[in-house]
Amino acid sequence: MALVDKLKQGFCLGAVLLLPINWSVAQKPLKLVRRPEVRKGVAALPRISAPNTAEAKINDALDRQDLWVRKSAEACSGPDMFWKRVVEVTKSGPALLSVLVSDSADCGGVHPFDEAFALVYDLRTGDAVRWDKVFPKGRAEEIKTSSNDGMPWITIRSKRLQALYVAMYKSHGDCSIEVVAEVTEFHLYPDEKANALKIFPAGLPQVAHACASSVALGAKELQTLGFSQQWQDAILSPDGKP
Repeated sequence: MALVDKLKQGFCLGAVLLLPINWSVAQKPLKLVRRPEVRKGVAALPRISAPNTAEAKINDALDRQDLWVRKSAEACSGPDMFWKRVVEVTKSGPALLSVLVSDSADCGGVHPFDEAFALVYDLRTGDAVRWDKVFPKGRAEEIKTSSNDGMPWITIRSKRLQALYVAMYKSHGDCSIEVVAEVTEFHLYPDEKANALKIFPAGLPQVAHACASSVALGAKELQTLGFSQQWQDAILSPDGKP
């Protein structure tokens, strides 16, 4: 085989090896299917239709989430008790799948509760996004915690993220900057409508939950946080439009 043919063959093989990790390469459209309610008033998470291996892994994770809330909602049964769940797909490819989950319930405790959290998956690998790895080394850490019903959560603690949130926070109602000034943990998720990375506090006292409003971080803020160009492209629309 001529040297030039060997070089061509090597180049093609290299291109094939690079394609799976390049988010800028067009992928098949992500088709999501809606599932029946897990329980009356409790929306199910969507599933990926005709999944590949990585997407099947995501569907399995979504199955586990729905099973967890079904068991929790079934245990929350009795006079004047309720559990409601709303889900919103905030990004559906090409790199990430993101679902925002909002729960409200009264299971007979001292107070009802309402809370929100995000599920964000890497469509290349099928794994949940490790946001602490998206930040430059040492600038963020994962905090393992749980929701009111005990569902495991992973939130992010970062001094730079905290400073951005406080700087961009807009007081409203009885919510002043002092309410969130000491917040150190956040949920993060991409929002294709806002063309931004949304962040909001995790773990505020229930009485201050309404103060946990989200803040939208665009390209400028992501650069400030030190996100790589690849991750900026994964989170934001390439053309700057939703």
